[in-house]
Amino acid sequence: MTSTAAFGPGAIALSVAVAPPDEGGGVIDVKVASTRPVGFSTALFVNRPADEIPALVGRLHALCGLSHTAAAAMAIAAARGRDASAEAAARFDGLLAERLGEHLRSTFLGPAGAPPGEVPRDMLADLRVVLAATRELVTAAGRTPANEPHRDAIERARAAVSRLGPALDATGALRLPPASWAAGVAERFGPASGDVHLDADPLTGADDTTIVAALAADPTGFAAHPRFSGRRPETGPLARAAARGPIEAGRRLDARLAEIAAAVDLLAAPAAARRRALADWVDAVAIDGHTGCAAVESPRGRLHHLVRLDGIGRVAFYAILAPTEWNFGPDGPFAATIRANRPTADEAGRARVERIAAAFDPCVGFAVTVEERQRA
Repeated sequence: MTSTAAFGPGAIALSVAVAPPDEGGGVIDVKVASTRPVGFSTALFVNRPADEIPALVGRLHALCGLSHTAAAAMAIAAARGRDASAEAAARFDGLLAERLGEHLRSTFLGPAGAPPGEVPRDMLADLRVVLAATRELVTAAGRTPANEPHRDAIERARAAVSRLGPALDATGALRLPPASWAAGVAERFGPASGDVHLDADPLTGADDTTIVAALAADPTGFAAHPRFSGRRPETGPLARAAARGPIEAGRRLDARLAEIAAAVDLLAAPAAARRRALADWVDAVAIDGHTGCAAVESPRGRLHHLVRLDGIGRVAFYAILAPTEWNFGPDGPFAATIRANRPTADEAGRARVERIAAAFDPCVGFAVTVEERQRA
């Protein structure tokens, strides 16, 4: 059965082949076909002045654009032998706002959300309030030294998120008030859905040394198909939560809701608290006198940019490794999770694959096909 979701340039097709019931069912194959351009960053950026790249890369990425802008600015600073932390600090409020907005949008519009006609008007109004506030903060990122000029936007977003439900208690645990939008989403998408989720092997900053070396050795190939021998790394909210401590794999959506609450709380926190948190979000390293790499914890996971400059400050090479390449690799976490779920070739099976794909939240659109196939 095939999804009716749009599939165009810059999307991924998720094809699942399952055995017929008389052969015991089960997944025979999971394929991820992508129309996302590979190596476009080098083709577009080479020979351009490095100072043009952060704004350009942000415009090219409709989702997580500020995360890409920050990663580019940090990588270029590192390639020049400069401290990249100032580039990150200037954009941190925007990064917080971007995570808040992207997580809310993905959850409202994805399979976990209720159909639009079933969402009360006040909840839709709160979503619009948050998205408007986050756009203001993302647009202002890098232009103001702190969030004080945008305190009204932050307070509007905070009040709207509070009405939607996700909140953290004093210990940092997620709390979802009964009958709230967030509680309803968690109920539909959590254990009651019957979906099986596997424990995450988190991709963290401890992996950056290996990633930087692999990108430097094979920028285009590794960026298109990242892999670690003996591991199946995952990145994103569940992986970030798992890196901090034990979390049930079935609470994948809860991890996203917790990040919504944490982001809005941190936006409203004193500047000193945001400065302390920044180190967990970004990192940058100089590889040699002309090459730098940066990592940013974007909404969808750990994002890497590598840039090599020539002798006059122009881009000689550029590579981007997006979180989606880890999560939707040929034998990545998504494929392994689908195999564990044993979907059927009917509407229920297709819906299950769609829910799981949305839980991993790829940075492009996706289309799902589930078809029966005889075992060889």
